[in-house]
Amino acid sequence: MLISGGEIAVFASRCGGERFWHPACFVCTTCEELLVDLIYFYRDGQLFCGRHHAELVKPRCAACDEVSWHISLHENVFLICKSIIFI
Repeated sequence: MLISGGEIAVFASRCGGERFWHPACFVCTTCEELLVDLIYFYRDGQLFCGRHHAELVKPRCAACDEVSWHISLHENVFLICKSIIFI
């Protein structure tokens, strides 16, 4: 939907100078959370909330739901939050 003159629009500087959204359309690509008053990320032409952008970089830990900087893989065994999960 095009933005007409006089309408309220979101300008997101990280997305380039010619990109504008209706406030209701400025949402996370993954979860559709409104991003108007939140920190947003722009990657490969898509908008993301902080949670889903982090998941693009690292998966979440199944035990604690934190971004899995602490997962190590050794012979199909993930060591997660001091728990061992066999896969």
